[in-house]
Amino acid sequence: MKGFNQKKTVLTGKQYFTIGEVADAVGISVEVLRKWERDFPDKIKPIRTKGDTRLYRQRDIEQIQMIYRMRHTEGKTIAGVRRSLDSNPGLEETKQEVITHLYNVRQQLQQVVEELDKVLEGRS
Repeated sequence: MKGFNQKKTVLTGKQYFTIGEVADAVGISVEVLRKWERDFPDKIKPIRTKGDTRLYRQRDIEQIQMIYRMRHTEGKTIAGVRRSLDSNPGLEETKQEVITHLYNVRQQLQQVVEELDKVLEGRS
């Protein structure tokens, strides 16, 4: 998908992630992420600690990736993203699930290719 930056950093192994980790993983700035929280309060709901630190769950990250896709890949405005989410939220979430799955399959295939390259190099 042209321009789609599914993940720069893979976020696994933890239940909660900081705003910096999430911003880096999605490929946006912390400032953009904070703005999207204000623009989409029903979609992005980080937990706040007593010290007011934002902690994001995997579900939040998926919502952020969905918004990223609609903004940067599909070229929708904030208002356009809202309309899409309001008119058929299940469709956008299903699209994002499929894209995430395909991204994961792509990573697995890349690992297989790398392993095959190593085997072939060993035969030379």
